[in-house]
Amino acid sequence: MPQYIDSYYLVNERDSGLVYKFLDDFLPQNKELSEDYPIPQFGPENEKAFDNVKDLLTYLDQNAGVDYIIYWQNLADTSELKQFTLQYTNDGKMIFGVSIYGNEVDSRESLLMYYRMKRYLNPDYACITGEEPPPGNSEELIRFCENRYVPIISV
Repeated sequence: MPQYIDSYYLVNERDSGLVYKFLDDFLPQNKELSEDYPIPQFGPENEKAFDNVKDLLTYLDQNAGVDYIIYWQNLADTSELKQFTLQYTNDGKMIFGVSIYGNEVDSRESLLMYYRMKRYLNPDYACITGEEPPPGNSEELIRFCENRYVPIISV
């Protein structure tokens, strides 16, 4: 099984419209990697559950304190982007995560994907790592990125 290089991008507000646009632009052929969506995601009892991601995203847009992580697989074999991770943070933001095949976080392919996502998402913070899930809030992501690979963009 191939190893993934993950890169994460902090977006300062929740916006399911941006999620749908991202999916249309980068993963038009995708598969959600969950069949149902309980709230809370990891808890002994569920307050509610959604059977589709559209209703879940609407709920998460309106409930800024709820954290949730969602995974999509890219079904287009020819695409370099293999998986998309979306972390709704417990402080009202989103962390977009993209995964490509590879072992070296500073590889040409990794850097090209990083710069492409930076231009597309215009995040406040971003970094590259190998096979690590994103943290649950923006402050943790900032600390996380301080200890991961962050390419320097020269002007």
